[in-house]
Amino acid sequence: MRFAVRGREAWSWFAMGLLAALPAAAWAHARQDESQQQPGVEASEADEPSADGCLTDSSAADADDPPPLLPDMAESDDRDLTAPDDPSEHEPAQLNQDPAAPAELPSERKSEKPAARKSAQPGLLTAARSETPAAEKNIDAASMKGIQPGKTTREELHASWGKPKTVEKIAGGARETFGIEPFDRVRVTIVENLVQSMAIRLEKPIVLDKVAKRLQLEGVEPVQVFDDQGQLLGQAYPERGVLVGFAPKADPPHVFQLVIEPIDAQSFLARAEFRLPSRYAECLADIKQALQLAPQGGRAHWLHARLALQAGELQQALKSAQKAIDLEPAELEYRLTMAKVLSAGGDYPHAIGQLRDLVESSKAAPIVVAKAYCQLGDCVAAAPERDYQQALKHHMDSVKLAESLLRSPTVVVRRAAKELLVEANLALARDVGWGRWQHKSNVVPKWIERATTYADEIVSRERGSLEIQLRVHEGALAALTGIGTPPEASKWIRGTTETGSKILAAPGDTGYKAQIAWRLGVALCDAMEIETTQHRPDKALELGKLALENFQLGDPSGRELPTHDYIRGKLCFRLGAIFSVERADHKQAVTWFDAAVPLLESPVPRCAAVDPGRHGEAFVSMAVSYWEVNNRQEAVRLTDQGAKLMEQAASEGLLTKAALAVPYSNLASMHEQLGELKEAKQFAEMAARFEEAAAK
Repeated sequence: MRFAVRGREAWSWFAMGLLAALPAAAWAHARQDESQQQPGVEASEADEPSADGCLTDSSAADADDPPPLLPDMAESDDRDLTAPDDPSEHEPAQLNQDPAAPAELPSERKSEKPAARKSAQPGLLTAARSETPAAEKNIDAASMKGIQPGKTTREELHASWGKPKTVEKIAGGARETFGIEPFDRVRVTIVENLVQSMAIRLEKPIVLDKVAKRLQLEGVEPVQVFDDQGQLLGQAYPERGVLVGFAPKADPPHVFQLVIEPIDAQSFLARAEFRLPSRYAECLADIKQALQLAPQGGRAHWLHARLALQAGELQQALKSAQKAIDLEPAELEYRLTMAKVLSAGGDYPHAIGQLRDLVESSKAAPIVVAKAYCQLGDCVAAAPERDYQQALKHHMDSVKLAESLLRSPTVVVRRAAKELLVEANLALARDVGWGRWQHKSNVVPKWIERATTYADEIVSRERGSLEIQLRVHEGALAALTGIGTPPEASKWIRGTTETGSKILAAPGDTGYKAQIAWRLGVALCDAMEIETTQHRPDKALELGKLALENFQLGDPSGRELPTHDYIRGKLCFRLGAIFSVERADHKQAVTWFDAAVPLLESPVPRCAAVDPGRHGEAFVSMAVSYWEVNNRQEAVRLTDQGAKLMEQAASEGLLTKAALAVPYSNLASMHEQLGELKEAKQFAEMAARFEEAAAK
């Protein structure tokens, strides 16, 4: 467990070797290291600063018994696109654009019949509470020889410990030093006549395990504290209000100073941010505790918004993000989360407005601006207008700014920049894959390899998790799916299935696994589409069924997404299409289409993921199988519905009008065989007009 400290006065004495303690109010805004390392992992070799603290380890520390210190435990036609020839190079290779080429829109994503979206099942953030370890629910502040910060008055302190050796005046109170056996100096900070903290310096550093045992801290998960340069200062135990300072370069860690403070929200929030990526239930427990201690803390609501977004609870995420902004409007990073929530819910105009304000703000930190550019590009690409050229510009701005931050003196910023470069390079691959560009099969893999390089560095040098590797695999498949004839993708398909399986097979939080399963389902849909395009139906069928299994497991994480029904409906359609097109087994195909039709007929959002042309083509295609199994009424209905969607796509420039000849020719044949000659003639004439227009 770790978090970084920015100018936190309360911890400065650890680094400087001074014996001083400040009240809990002195805790500054802590920021979790965005590399999300595992507990106990220090800065990477490349990021590790020199350790020149004035205190050194004691060779005899392991043999010493700790002192009896015990707590009281009661796409544009006029622009060239560039991409690097090699992931390690910054000089790009030219990618020429074909002004006459239409947008290459690959086959749609797919899905199977899901659980009802309006399920009465409680949300993940509610149901997961029971997973919180019982030991961490026991909030019991530590004390020393009857003195408990936050409760003991100055008079009670003097009555118990006697007169102090020295008194130092500070704002609002005093800092008094006592000689308490077996320590020669214990410094007590008093503010407004109330003991705020106690700082104890040990004569010799003592191994951490012994201190934790003596203080009865074994059942509490600590949060490690690092300075801006990644130097480990110590760790805090949120449920006890205990902070320990470490001697430099001691392995295992040795404690040379202790601080006892009132239990406060900041240490719970620091631990919550560490737990956020994959430990939803425990993260929620920390957030709830922080809100009990500080109900008006914007950061707690911000973390709750991020947690709810990851769990797929969009309404709760929106509510919490707005609360965080209302409480702390100057915290611009909260607005990044708000924009992400809005875009996840399909509200691209408002999300884009938020992000444009951030990239133009003179008050936003460079890393916030870099993230805003990346999110802005994502929104522009995902919006109904599908402006991949503009999205590419924003993603390039994000890459340039993030690359400049790799030289930041602050380890948290450097690592955040690396993670952002993974996201931005994958986004550039998607922009190229789905936009109007030539040589996409050559250029898209170059951007993917750049993202892979940064991800591999995070994994190898900073012990990044499997999740970032999964991110690269799923991003690669999403980009390659946009290419009409995609290059070989077996590497990314294999990486997706293997990495996803490892994450799901490992012990872990159910909410996190639901999110991973949903993402894995989407990635496998892309993989299935690529295999279909490569004319490997058996492999496509295998991947499609695996996607279906993951959607069922991950449905709690996806049910509030606007595209929930559409994605699953497309999967069922694609599975049925394999039987109808590749195997001419229309009876088996219809069993899948029966699941697909109601999902695809659900209201769909206006976004790039939902192409009305492909949507309409799916209905027209399914209708053929229904006709073949003699369900003629349904066949006519679906063909008519598909034709209307294809007309909409043609009016929006997403489909050529010549494509409309197919559904109207089908309708003409269907009505003719039904003996409805008037309708048959009408549709035949419409089909002929579209065929003539195409010939001209």
